[in-house]
Amino acid sequence: MHGLSGNCRSFDRFVPVLANAGHHVVTMDLRGRGRSDITPPGSYGWDSHARDLLEIAELYGVDSFDVIGHSMGGFIGMSLAAQYPRRCSRLVLIDAVGAPEPSALLSIAKSVSRLGRTYPSASDALSHMQVAGTIASWDAFWNSYFGWELESFDDTVRIRTDLSAVREDSAYGSTQNVYGLWPRLRCPVLLVRASRPMAAGGGLVVSRTDAERFATEARDATVVDVDADHYSILISAPAISAVERFVGAGRTA
Repeated sequence: MHGLSGNCRSFDRFVPVLANAGHHVVTMDLRGRGRSDITPPGSYGWDSHARDLLEIAELYGVDSFDVIGHSMGGFIGMSLAAQYPRRCSRLVLIDAVGAPEPSALLSIAKSVSRLGRTYPSASDALSHMQVAGTIASWDAFWNSYFGWELESFDDTVRIRTDLSAVREDSAYGSTQNVYGLWPRLRCPVLLVRASRPMAAGGGLVVSRTDAERFATEARDATVVDVDADHYSILISAPAISAVERFVGAGRTA
């Protein structure tokens, strides 16, 4: 599951590696993001997204499964694993475990500021996102990632991901005690932490202090640091390898 304003293309580099290892990998756009439906106000929050994931599992006839979540997707994964321990076999948290450093929140807000805008063309939209500075090193992955959320509107292009949905989820998250979820996690958990601050003067999303606390307070936790920031971790070969090793071979992910 992807982050606050992300989409299912977040895992494009993970999917082929896990699929080649024998996993059946399912990615999803959270409600209000990418190409999923925009639902009414009051229908968002970690629990709602977790229930959506359970419904998808029911469609596939899967009783238990591994959950991989980046950023807010990790919080959703923790919520699901804590409430439905029988359903979550293993949990992977990609740069998500506790409260981000304040300067990291500023960088995340800068990324969210792209929402609700229209552009003359898709190339103009992608150029705007590239110069915004939240992505340290732009490549074809980011064209696919951000391009997924674009749609034609009259003679322009707009971002389909709904700003109101993102704001509601952000407000919801600010009321939750994510630290209280840690001791409730019964399954094995891997935290892949980005050790590099975010671009454009941002900080760390997972502090070293929180990572060390999580390793002791969660029942069965492994922490791996990778040399990446909160976004580049999605294309980090060491991060992908760590996840592949953790989930093993031939199981549904």
